[in-house]
Amino acid sequence: MHSSTIKAKTGKTEEHERLVAEMEAELGTSITSQEDLDILGTSPQDIVANLKAGKEGWSCERVMTVYIRSACAAHRKTNCLTEVMFHKGLEEARAKDAARAAGEEPKGAFWGLPSSFKDTYNIVGVDTSLGCTPHCFQPTTDPDKEGTLVKLCRAQGGIPFCKTNIPQTLLAFESSNPIFGAASNPYSSARTCGGSSGGEAALVTLRGTPLGWGSDIGGSLRIPAAYSGCVALKPALGRWPGAGQRPVVKGFEGIKPVVGPMARNVDDLTFASKAMIDAVMENIENHDYVQVENVVPLPWREAMLPKRMRIGYWLEDGVVRASPAAQRAVREVVAALEKEGHELVLWQPPNVAEVLKIFVALLSFDGFKQLLSNIGSDPMEPAMFLVTLGPRLPAFARWLVNNLVHYFARDPLFASVFSASKRKTIEEYVHWVDQRDQYIKTFRRAAWQEEKFDFLICPPQAVPALEHGRTKDLSPLCLATVMFNIVDSTAGVLPVTRVDAERDAAPANFLEGSTGSWILEKKVYGGTDPAYDAAKMAGLPVGVQVVGRQFEDERVLALMKIIEGAVAYDA
Repeated sequence: MHSSTIKAKTGKTEEHERLVAEMEAELGTSITSQEDLDILGTSPQDIVANLKAGKEGWSCERVMTVYIRSACAAHRKTNCLTEVMFHKGLEEARAKDAARAAGEEPKGAFWGLPSSFKDTYNIVGVDTSLGCTPHCFQPTTDPDKEGTLVKLCRAQGGIPFCKTNIPQTLLAFESSNPIFGAASNPYSSARTCGGSSGGEAALVTLRGTPLGWGSDIGGSLRIPAAYSGCVALKPALGRWPGAGQRPVVKGFEGIKPVVGPMARNVDDLTFASKAMIDAVMENIENHDYVQVENVVPLPWREAMLPKRMRIGYWLEDGVVRASPAAQRAVREVVAALEKEGHELVLWQPPNVAEVLKIFVALLSFDGFKQLLSNIGSDPMEPAMFLVTLGPRLPAFARWLVNNLVHYFARDPLFASVFSASKRKTIEEYVHWVDQRDQYIKTFRRAAWQEEKFDFLICPPQAVPALEHGRTKDLSPLCLATVMFNIVDSTAGVLPVTRVDAERDAAPANFLEGSTGSWILEKKVYGGTDPAYDAAKMAGLPVGVQVVGRQFEDERVLALMKIIEGAVAYDA
């Protein structure tokens, strides 16, 4: 490890440990009193209501204290935090209590509510390092440069109090980096909590924050929610403002990230979504900073769902066969919705493998030059190995690998995707942008126009939470979520069941008849140490992905609520 990385890691780790330890010494680590447990068990909207009403035993300081203790415990368990702002959070909480005592009226949908943010969001006084040495010890100093969601949270009375762990450069679904290390799954320290909003998902699941805020370019909200057992919403591009984050690639228009909320349950997720969209609209009406961004001024609309919905679903995507656990989760949701009188139609989306190829082709437009420039002298995390391999190979070596995979290994699907991962000329890049646009039209025509589906339901990934290190050569598993970044659909994830060692075991002939990638499926299900092992995964959460059209946050959340009630998942 380079000396600069060692210096940055040591400095950040010591700072981190000191700030957490100071709070543990000042506030204690025990969360055993019924009053504390009541606060942790209260919904965000009711926390705000209790604080505004001045309910006996409730104060901003008390709520912040309880959540700091809980966040410290979650961090000790999963290494989910990056930047620690507990002292500042307590100061702001006490200031709100003092202002209220002096007669100031509490205002805002988030008044007094602690909130956590993915490390990507700029917050005054702390770094936005992305776990990369070149970005360490460069705290945000200008309030105008804060993340727009951070500013809106503050404007509505919320209190940012910590930031959470992410993958190196974000382009992975394992939240591990050389500066802060790896964040672990709330249910198993041997497994990842997902990425890139992985630390946020772990903190939310362990009740270390009432609400979390992340981002998503290929599943970064939804994969962590599925792995960790919480809920998340990926809005369509333009519904939510996303400025004030550190970009890993500047000026990239091929696939743009979106921001969104994470919570413990669908009611909390709906509260977060409505409150933030209301705040966006208020800001636009006041001619303030949100209007600088490309945000559609679309107010919150209460969802009116048909009494009998037509919903498409699929069990596998044709690239990597979904595990028995993932398939069972979808089947159970299908059965529950059919029982309520809805029409569920088994459907196969068009040419799913092409989605992964488009995604890889667009992301590798500059050979990952900008992306890798964030790393500096840091060692590359294993999860980035396969993602960035293509452009790092000389042209002849890439050609040779591609042909060996295609003809010798007999995996033309994998070879086709791998061949798209290279630096592009302008002509090649615009070709792939056109391919993206053509696929969007094809998908929307097939799903929404021809089939007239109200929603789609599918696995968020082929498998539940993977062990640390498995993502090194399984990055294509993100396809199930990437699809809805490409077609720009609103999509949410919620847990519906847990892995059962017996029911979800993969039989010896599980891959019989599969048309997917032989290389990937062998790594997931083959050999003596497969990535998917129901016995080892027993008890892990398994989720489903709920998909609607563009800008259908309200409707997607409404269906998620119906599903949540129908399956009765035990959190």
